[in-house]
Amino acid sequence: PRYRTGGKTRWLEMEKMMSNTRKVAETFMERITALDFLGAFGMLADDGSYTVIGKTAASGVYNGRQDLFDRLIPVLADFKSPPLLTWQAPVIEGDRAVLIGGGTGEGPTGPYDQPYYVFLTRVRGDGFSEITEFMDTTMLETAVFGKKLVDA
Repeated sequence: PRYRTGGKTRWLEMEKMMSNTRKVAETFMERITALDFLGAFGMLADDGSYTVIGKTAASGVYNGRQDLFDRLIPVLADFKSPPLLTWQAPVIEGDRAVLIGGGTGEGPTGPYDQPYYVFLTRVRGDGFSEITEFMDTTMLETAVFGKKLVDA
């Protein structure tokens, strides 16, 4: 119910938004855990943006779901064993969710150990308008793209 006082009305609207944000965030985490990458990344809006930090071959901004499917999802398909993630409770504020997880797997060129993934998201409707993925990009370079670390 809407209350006449502005503060109470705003609070109830925020609670409803945060409830939806939590639901969307938990659905994404469940799909990643189940290795349903198409389902999870399919939650990005057609006009949304997905950013991978760093300067790797996978880093950059993906504009919309189709761009993400065309350029990033094939990288995941090359894993010998995709990383199995476990999650902390999401941090929710309004339409924003911070998802923190970690896991291990076997990349195309070596062991893949990501103790911390962070997905900074903005929810719109039943999906995401923005996702920024933070991770250990050195692990991405060595286990996915076959680069070797050498001492300087």
